[in-house]
Amino acid sequence: MILKRVVKKANFYIILYWIFLLLNSFLTPAYATDEKVSDTYEEKLLHSINQYRGQHNAPPLFFDKRLHILAKAHSHYMRGTNKLGHTNFEDRYRQCKRKICVENVGWNFMTPEAQFEAWRVSKGHNINMLNKKIRRAGISKVGSYVTFFACD
Repeated sequence: MILKRVVKKANFYIILYWIFLLLNSFLTPAYATDEKVSDTYEEKLLHSINQYRGQHNAPPLFFDKRLHILAKAHSHYMRGTNKLGHTNFEDRYRQCKRKICVENVGWNFMTPEAQFEAWRVSKGHNINMLNKKIRRAGISKVGSYVTFFACD
């Protein structure tokens, strides 16, 4: 008899726990914004860039799958050759068929915050991040190599 009550009470708490988990996902506030909770290096880096652009009256950048694919291919290339650089930038620019594109590359910054800060204090990289003509971006980190490729 006592064992039945203990089991019933345990089952009650298990059910209560699952109800709490289920309700928690519905009760978490959702905000009407293009920004979402960042959970990847690339998303966090784009979020940091957009916050920075906002502080400088530049429009936010929107994630672009095609630009992401081009950035990813370049990050793979840099990792495969162990060379940081803008090799074949012109090819990426032609493939995306845009009027203007900018590119920042990075190596060995393990957090998106560190990568952002390195670009922010570098004059050329900073200019690229704040370029008001760009509107779409792709970012990819492969190994220690990062590519930010953004266009109008």
